[in-house]
Amino acid sequence: MPETENGPLLTDETFFHSCLDLDRPEMSEVRHFAENHNYGQARSALAALLRSGLAARRERFFAIPYEEPENVYKYPGETDEEACERLRKHVLISVGVPCDFGAAGEINWKANPTYNQYREWTWQLNRHHEWKMLAHEYNRTKKEAYAYQAAEFFRTWVRQAVRPEQSVCGIRMGANWPYVLFTFFDTEAFTDDLLVDWYQSVWEHGQRLYRNRTHGNWLIMEMNGLAQIGILYPQFKQREEWLQSAFAALEEELGRQIYPDGFQYELSTGYHDVVINNYERLILVARAFGVPVPERMTERLTTACEIDVKLMMPDGCLPDINDGRMEASRKLLEPKLSFIREEKAETILWAASGGTRGTRPDYLSAALPYSGFFIMRNGWENGSVWGFLDAAPFGRGHQHEDKLNLLIYAQGKYLLTEGGNYAYDDSEMRRYCLSSRAHNTVLVDHKGQNRRASYVWEDSDIEKLSGMKWGIGDSCDWAEGCYDGAYGGMECWNWGKPGKNEENAKDEVPPKETGVRHTRSVYFIKKAPEGLNPFFLVVDRLESRNTHVYDFLWHVDSENPVITEAGVDLEEMAVCVSGNEKTMEIIRGREEPEWQGYAATGTEQGMYREINCIVARVQSDTIRMVTVLYPHGAGEVTACRVYGGENIEDGDMEVAFSDGRTYSFQEAVMRNDHKGGEVS
Repeated sequence: MPETENGPLLTDETFFHSCLDLDRPEMSEVRHFAENHNYGQARSALAALLRSGLAARRERFFAIPYEEPENVYKYPGETDEEACERLRKHVLISVGVPCDFGAAGEINWKANPTYNQYREWTWQLNRHHEWKMLAHEYNRTKKEAYAYQAAEFFRTWVRQAVRPEQSVCGIRMGANWPYVLFTFFDTEAFTDDLLVDWYQSVWEHGQRLYRNRTHGNWLIMEMNGLAQIGILYPQFKQREEWLQSAFAALEEELGRQIYPDGFQYELSTGYHDVVINNYERLILVARAFGVPVPERMTERLTTACEIDVKLMMPDGCLPDINDGRMEASRKLLEPKLSFIREEKAETILWAASGGTRGTRPDYLSAALPYSGFFIMRNGWENGSVWGFLDAAPFGRGHQHEDKLNLLIYAQGKYLLTEGGNYAYDDSEMRRYCLSSRAHNTVLVDHKGQNRRASYVWEDSDIEKLSGMKWGIGDSCDWAEGCYDGAYGGMECWNWGKPGKNEENAKDEVPPKETGVRHTRSVYFIKKAPEGLNPFFLVVDRLESRNTHVYDFLWHVDSENPVITEAGVDLEEMAVCVSGNEKTMEIIRGREEPEWQGYAATGTEQGMYREINCIVARVQSDTIRMVTVLYPHGAGEVTACRVYGGENIEDGDMEVAFSDGRTYSFQEAVMRNDHKGGEVS
C-alpha cells in the first residue's frame, strides 16, 4: 500500500485535547497541565495515571488464558528463551526466513530479505508476534533485558511505521500489543515518554480501524482490535463509540460471513478458524472487564465451532480445504469451551478433549447444504474411513479451483489427498496449489476450472443453497455436485456468470458448442460385504456437444504404483477406472510443461514434496466414467476391475475383486435415503 507519513503523528496538543477524555475525575491533574500547555508535565502525570490503572486491572487481564502467538518463527528445536536471546542480537525470522540486522544495528521494519520479495515476510514481521514472546518469557524469568528489547522494538517501529491508506493493524491491537503493554508498563524500560507514545500510537490505530475498513476475515480482525482498544484504553474520548461500532460490525458480519450451516464464507478451514479465534479473543477480554457481549454473537459462533467437529478426519485433524491448514480440532476447539452454547457443549467438549469427556456426536456422516460440503464416515475412531466431497460455491476469498474434489482418509492416513496450501507467493508451486491440477477432479483439454476470472461475490449468496444433493443411509452414503463453469478460456456450459444461476445468464445465449458440464456422484460403501473394506464409487458424467480430452486426476499418498489394465494399484489403495478406451498415466514431481504430482507440506516457501498423481485420460463428448477407490492393506482382498456403461443415462456398475467375487450396484438403489444404497 502507498506510504504516507511516519508515526505517531499526533502532536501533544492534539492528543491531550482531542483524544483523551480529560473530563474523567482521575484526569484532573493531566487536564491542568494540558490546559496550561505544559505538555512535559502532562505526559509525566498521564504516565503515572496509566500505570496506576494498568496495575489495578493487570490481574483481570492475566486471568485470560494465554494464547500462543500465531506465527512466531523459530529455528528447529529452539526454545522460547533461546529465541528471545536471538532477538536481542537482532536476528529475526519471518515465514521461516531469518534476517540478521546486526546486534548494534536498528531493525528495518520494512525489510524483505526473501529471494523473490515475498510480501508475507514483511507483513508477518509487522504483526509483532515476537514482542509477545518476549513479554511471555519476561513473565516467566523477569529478565529485564527482554523489557528493554521490547521497548527498543517499539521505538524503532513507531518511528518507521507508515500510515496505510487502508487499515491493516487489527491483528496487533487484538492479540499482541495488549499482552505486551500489561507485561511491561511498570518496567524501567517503559519510560514515561515511551508509555505516552504507545498510547498515542494505539489511538492512531483505533482511528484508522474506525474510519477505514476492509472485508472478510480482515474485517473481523480489525474489529476485534478496535473493540479491544475500546475496552482496554478507557482514557480515550472515542472509546465507547469505537467499541459499539466494532460490536455492531461484528454482529452484522456474522450474518454476512457465516453460512446458515456454520461455515465462514471463504470456505477455508484455516480462515474459518481465524474468524472464530478473533471473536473468541474479544469475548474473553470483554468478559474479563465486565463488558456485555451480544447474545447473538455466541449463538452463531457455536454453530461455527461445530463445523470443526463435523469436518475432522479420524486422526482428529481438519482437511486443508482451500487455503486451509491441517490443524487438530482438539487444539482449535478447547479454548472455545468458555463461550459455546450449552446445547452443543457436550459434542464440542468430546472433540476438544479427544473423546475423554463430553458426548460423542449422534451422527456419522454430515451434509453442509449451504457451504456445499459432504462428509462421509463409518465411525469416529482413528481406524475409521472418512470421505469428503467438495460441491461448494467458489466462496469469498482464498479459493482454489477445486469443485467436485474428493478426499479420503483410510488405512490410518490422509490417503487420497491434494496439493494443499502453500506460501502466498508467485511461485509455480503456489499457482499449482490454486489450480484444478492439484485436486482430484477433471481437466478438460488439459485445462482446469476457471471461476476466478469472472466470479463476483454478492452478499445474498450467503443465503443460497449450494445445489448439492445427498443421502445418508445405514450401509451407504451418497452425494452429488455439478460444475458447469468455464475451463481455462472456454465458455461456461450455461453461458452465464460462473457460480450464478441460469437467470443471470446473458440475454443472447449462444449454442452450447464449447461448454462442458461435469456432474460427480460419490457413493461411500461404508458397510461392505464380509471380507471387504469400505470403499468409494465415483460416477463422473461429462456432457458436451464437442469432443474433448478428459483427464481424471487422483492424488494418492501411497507408494509403489503399478499400472494395470483396469487402473493403478498402490500399496494402500486400488484405483480402477471403467472403459476400454482410456489410457492410464502416473505423474510424480513433474515441472514441464506444467507442475503436477506435488503436495505442500507447509505454508513456508520450499515446503512441498512429490506425490503420485494418477491420470485416467479419455477422449469423448458426452460420457459416463466410473472409478472405484478401494483402500486396502498388504495382502488384503482388493478391487481389480470396475464395469460401468459409458452412456450418460446408465446407472449400473459392477466391481470385481481379487478373490474372484463380483458385486453389482445400481445408482437408483444407492440413492434411496432409507435403504442407504444396499448392495445387491
